[in-house]
Order: sequence, then C-alpha cells, then structure tokens
Amino acid sequence: MSLLSVALLLTFVCYALAGPAILPGMRPGQVPVLAAPEIPRPYEYGYEFGDGQGMTQHRREVADGTGVVKGNYGYLDPIGVYRRVEYTAGADGYKAVIHSNEPGLSSHTVGDAVYIVELPPPAAVAQGLRPAAVAVASA
Repeated sequence: MSLLSVALLLTFVCYALAGPAILPGMRPGQVPVLAAPEIPRPYEYGYEFGDGQGMTQHRREVADGTGVVKGNYGYLDPIGVYRRVEYTAGADGYKAVIHSNEPGLSSHTVGDAVYIVELPPPAAVAQGLRPAAVAVASA
C-alpha cells in the first residue's frame, strides 16, 4: 500500500469517526451544504486611457466560457518606452509574451514568459547617459 493510499485511508477513517465539522451557525446533526463550483461564464472587458501628458495605458481581457482567459495590457510613455503583455490563462497555467523596448531588458524566456525586446528609443538612451546630479552641501 502506497504512502498516499495510507494517508487517504487515515483521512477517511478520521472523518468517519469524528463526523462532519459543525460550522458556526449550525445545529448538531445538521449537514453542511457546500456551494457548487461556479461554471465559467464568457465575458469581455477593456479600457484605454491617457494622462494628458503623453502616457497611455490599456487592458483588454476575454473569457470564452470554457475557463480560458486571453488578454493583453501595457503602457506607452511620453518618450516612446513601452511594454505590452499578451497572456493566456487556462488549464495549462498562465503563459505570457512580453513585448518591450525598456532600457536594460533583453530577449529571453523564463518559466512560461517570453520576452521580445527591441532597442529603446533614442530619448530613453539619452536619459541614461546624462551625468548624475551631484548634491552640494552648503556650509
């Protein structure tokens, strides 16, 4: 008999001997009623907005009613740096493809996420090349 079989058998025996748990608000002898799992329902939603200063954000998601959800979300900043995540979530887990041109990123795959990276826009590169401001202490 496997260890898993023994554990399941012991769990069953303990439950049978102890009887069902009495939850708050229940009377002795009352059997707890468990809610049926909710059936997935199709839905669709999304938004896109900007802050009036060049930053935009978006999100869109669609569920097909079988438990599979697909969508994307992301942003674009005023100097052209962006990130867009396209994802699928379902029986196989969460899988994402990330498109970006953020400075410092590289194309690679980690877990179930694939990063597809382009060169950053010139304005973002120029920001990274500016000398750091030096704080001057006054005497």
